[in-house]
Amino acid sequence: MKNIEFTNAHDPHWSSSASAMTRDYFYWMNDQIEKTCMFSISDVVGMPLDSYVTTAANYICPQDQAEAKFYLLVQDKNPVAMGGLRQLPCGDAEVVRIYTKPEHRGHGYGRMMLQRLISDARTSGFKKLNLDTGIFMKDAQKMYQSHGFIECKAYEGAEPPARLVPYWLFMELDLS
Repeated sequence: MKNIEFTNAHDPHWSSSASAMTRDYFYWMNDQIEKTCMFSISDVVGMPLDSYVTTAANYICPQDQAEAKFYLLVQDKNPVAMGGLRQLPCGDAEVVRIYTKPEHRGHGYGRMMLQRLISDARTSGFKKLNLDTGIFMKDAQKMYQSHGFIECKAYEGAEPPARLVPYWLFMELDLS
C-alpha cells in the first residue's frame, strides 16, 4: 500500500475530515441499528442524530486526555479510515470508532488501525484493552478475534446505552 499514513484527527488540518467521517460512521451505524433493532440511535438517546454525533465525538475521542488517541488513516492525502483509543474510568483502555469508508473496505485499513491502537495501548502501559461492537458487525468481530480479543461482560464506561446492550458484544484483550 502506497502513501499510507496515520494522522492526528484532532489536528486542525484534519479535524473537518475527522468530523465528516465520524458523522458518516454514525449514520452508517444508525442504518444498521434500524435494520437490526427496529429503532434508531435518536430513539435511544432522545436527541436528533446530528446533535448526538457532536456530543459523542467529544466524549469518546477526547483530545485533552493524556493517553487518548484519535487517528485518520490517510492514503494519498485522502482519509480512508479512522479509529481511536481512550482511557476508561477503571484505568484500562478502549478501542473506539474503528471505521473504514465503504468504498475503501477490503484493503486492510481497519486491521492497520487496530494494530496501531493495540501498539499504542501497549506503549502507554495499559494492561487490558476493551471494545464494543454491534452484533451486525461480523467482519469487525472476526478481525478483533484474529487479534486475540475475546467476549466479556459489559464494562464501565462503555458507550452503548442499556437499550442497545442486547444487540451488542463487548470484548477484551489482555495486554500483559
